[in-house]
Amino acid sequence: MTAPAPQAEAGEALAAFALIRAYAARDMYTARHILARWDTGDRAASFAAVVASSAATLLQRTAGADRDRALALADEALEVYQGLVLRDRQQVA
Repeated sequence: MTAPAPQAEAGEALAAFALIRAYAARDMYTARHILARWDTGDRAASFAAVVASSAATLLQRTAGADRDRALALADEALEVYQGLVLRDRQQVA
């Protein structure tokens, strides 16, 4: 397996931050398009890892490098997302 070109890695990182921003803005249209482009079969795990590390970086910077505060922010975000998922499931049912 060969390593991706540096341009691909940079594009993937940019897409990861754009995806995080789209989710923060609750812009599902943009999020779906980003996922359709980058979350493909052969690169899905790689993209997921880039998104996770990008989100962790944002949380650490937002929390001023305070690990406990970063974890609290992540917990809050998870609760919001779980609420959105529940809401969407109730609308479908």
